[in-house]
Amino acid sequence: MMNGEGLINVRPLNDGLELTWSFDGKVRVTRNGKYVYEGTDQHYVDRETSVGEQVAYRISDEFGEVAKLYTAAVNPNDDLYWNRHLTSAVVAPSGTYLQWDPIADVDTYAVYREGRRIAEIVGSGYIDETPLEQPTLYEVRALRPVKRDDKPGTRIVHMVGKVMSIAKEMKSDTRRDKELYTMYFLVSPTRPDVATVDGINLRVQTFIRPPMIKNPNLMSPHPYFEGDGRPYNVHATEYRTRTEVKVEGLTDIPIISLKKDANVTRGYTKHHRLTGEDVASVDRVYVENVDIERGKAAFRLQHSVGNPLVVAPDIKYTIVTALKKSATFKLSGSHTQSPHHEVYVQVGDAPWMTIHRADDLGVSFMGNPMPECHWTYLTCMD
Repeated sequence: MMNGEGLINVRPLNDGLELTWSFDGKVRVTRNGKYVYEGTDQHYVDRETSVGEQVAYRISDEFGEVAKLYTAAVNPNDDLYWNRHLTSAVVAPSGTYLQWDPIADVDTYAVYREGRRIAEIVGSGYIDETPLEQPTLYEVRALRPVKRDDKPGTRIVHMVGKVMSIAKEMKSDTRRDKELYTMYFLVSPTRPDVATVDGINLRVQTFIRPPMIKNPNLMSPHPYFEGDGRPYNVHATEYRTRTEVKVEGLTDIPIISLKKDANVTRGYTKHHRLTGEDVASVDRVYVENVDIERGKAAFRLQHSVGNPLVVAPDIKYTIVTALKKSATFKLSGSHTQSPHHEVYVQVGDAPWMTIHRADDLGVSFMGNPMPECHWTYLTCMD
């Protein structure tokens, strides 16, 4: 039922989404379980979906259901990359078709299924003909070169880089000049066990994996810093920062609360003697653009936390969420590529689920206009 172009496609409009299909005959379309269209026109325009809101369409003909399509409306003027660019998935008995807006200056995309690399493709779409019997996580990754010389502040960053002795580090790793783009698609052949949920929690942690790291600034009075000495772990008590946003009362008028914390930063000599310790300010961790209505909640989480012992670039990230009283959602974010970042979501009383994890690529990734990681997560289920 699908080909390289996709039998069913979706494209963004200024005020909504347009679905098109290439088969003839009468078609019936439901949107989030509600009937919205029936006729022989080969397109349907949706002007009810809010920006960032996950939406599920079911398309049927006279013989039954043809396919399901999952996506979210975008805003071409948003600062966040994946809030202004489209991702979607068409799910049918014959396979799963992932599609996304092409990323400028990207030649190939790597596709993963359940963490295993399955393809490297050219073009902004991928068809997997593997039958789905259970929820399956797809991940699509791309690296885009950064043109530093075209951005303001480039010379200053290069000068700071020399002072911090990161020139060798930058040359030795091909990732140093590339932004990372990651798309996650959680595709399920069945509906979630729980139809509605009253609360959804978001937890974001930044951490340093080694127990001790060398300061790249050779002139600093703190030659070494204490790390967190751990792998990825949603329940870890060791972290640089932890931010939690709790959304309660989604079955009615939801309430959003924010909890933020930073652990102690400690500096040491090369002999591991303490040179100083302090706790970073979390004043610039906040929630904005809050939009609440019955059964829905959307917000933008901003995070900028520095090193309390030395002058250094801040750990920055932005996450935009659109939640509703079902277990379906879209999240999008961007962050500096240092230190490690981890994002988790808890839906109702279910265990925490991993949304996004990104490894630390060194302090050279923490200053503008150094490359960032841009990620988005779309649940593809009703």
